[in-house]
Amino acid sequence: MMNGVVLVHEPAGNELGYVEALNELRELVERLSTEQDIDQLAKEVGRAKELIDFCRSRISYAELEINQLLSDDTNEEPF
Repeated sequence: MMNGVVLVHEPAGNELGYVEALNELRELVERLSTEQDIDQLAKEVGRAKELIDFCRSRISYAELEINQLLSDDTNEEPF
C-alpha cells in the first residue's frame, strides 16, 4: 500500500480487469435506477462500492506506473 492506495496488479486468468469492472458497474447503475427490491438494492450498492474501489485502485496504480516510467525516462543519461 502506497499513500493509502492499494496496488492492484494486472489480472491473471479469470480475475476481473478494469474494463470488465467498469462495464459491470455501468450495468449495476442502470439496474439501481429501476430496482424496487430493497434487499437486492442493498446487495447491488455493496457490489457497486467494491467495483468503484477496484477501479480507483487500478487508476491509481496505472498513474503510479506512468509517473515512474516518466521519472525513469528523465533520469537517463543522454546518448
